[in-house]
Amino acid sequence: MVSLFTDLSSQMVYPLIPTFLAALGVSPAILGLIEGIAESTASLFRTVFGRMSDKLQKRKIFIIFGYGLSAISRPFFYIASHWTTVMAIRFSDRIGKAARTPSRDALISTSIHPSIKGKAFGFHRAMDRIGAIGGPLLAMLVLYLLRNTMSELNALKTTFLISVIPGLIALIFIKFAKENKTITKMIEKKKRTAMLNAPFILFLVANAFFALGNSSNAFLILKAQEVDIAIFLIPVLWVVYNIVCTISSPILGSLSDKVGRKPIIVTSFIYYAIIYVLFGFANQAWMVWVLFAAYGIFYGLSDGIFRAYVADIVEEENRATAYGVLNTVIGIFLLPASVLMGLVWTQFNSQIAFIVAAGLGMVGFIIFLVSLVITKKPKKA
Repeated sequence: MVSLFTDLSSQMVYPLIPTFLAALGVSPAILGLIEGIAESTASLFRTVFGRMSDKLQKRKIFIIFGYGLSAISRPFFYIASHWTTVMAIRFSDRIGKAARTPSRDALISTSIHPSIKGKAFGFHRAMDRIGAIGGPLLAMLVLYLLRNTMSELNALKTTFLISVIPGLIALIFIKFAKENKTITKMIEKKKRTAMLNAPFILFLVANAFFALGNSSNAFLILKAQEVDIAIFLIPVLWVVYNIVCTISSPILGSLSDKVGRKPIIVTSFIYYAIIYVLFGFANQAWMVWVLFAAYGIFYGLSDGIFRAYVADIVEEENRATAYGVLNTVIGIFLLPASVLMGLVWTQFNSQIAFIVAAGLGMVGFIIFLVSLVITKKPKKA
């Protein structure tokens, strides 16, 4: 429920940020800079928070701080009149995510049976996506009701202000979350083992290069505007994407429990490159609608399954640190990824930008294939 209401809040805001920035006169290059700095700089804190969580063996305090910071940062969109203010708000929101994500993932991984890790992470992502479906729908409703009462810019600001409500509800639900005390005590007695094993290091490297091609999803929304999809329909487009994410995450997570994570991860790299190339060549609205739905399957193939794979190859007492390191590495490379995407888009066009991104993502695919050859199959916990 915490993830559901948090995403309900954040997804009332996120799909409208490119439109909001466009109303402020911001170029694609600046959009890339904002998204890159917000994700990348904040990600530097993920390893710190993850390591602190492992050392203290406390998860809930970091989860509360993270969700709380994200919730209180969003009202400031209401007074934003320059892109630097938007960047500061996005940075604060991402710091909150950096604080909560490693502890949240570690709490999930130690609260369920090892045989259903993929299903559990897939279910968690599905809850995220249900909130992510409701968020844009609420945003669309608010914008519809305000369409004749104020300017587009003020309507967007009012929508951002209302998004605070579900964020505060999420904080109430955190109170009922419980840490697994038995597992915590067992971990305190165990000798800590090396976290940076070969499979994990190679997985980090593969994700780093893949992240270079995986820029902010804000550029997908920008593509939708480029093919003249009405601003009013942008939240609906985001709903379609999240519906597919919600359906595919638990199904593909369960599939990874049966066939293994590796073939699913390999498929996700290839699938991503294909979808991004097709985005580059899309020049009609219906194409973008179809591709947004298809892109939702990519997150079902990757997001929860990547986390489950880390749980497969990293010892239990080091998982919060591992998740923090993984998220940090990915986040660091999001800065050059988003900046590069924005610059190529501005200097050339969207087609070249998407093709370049797909090519960079395939480098990560090649590295992951190499890692499968030179490392042994990880033993399941």
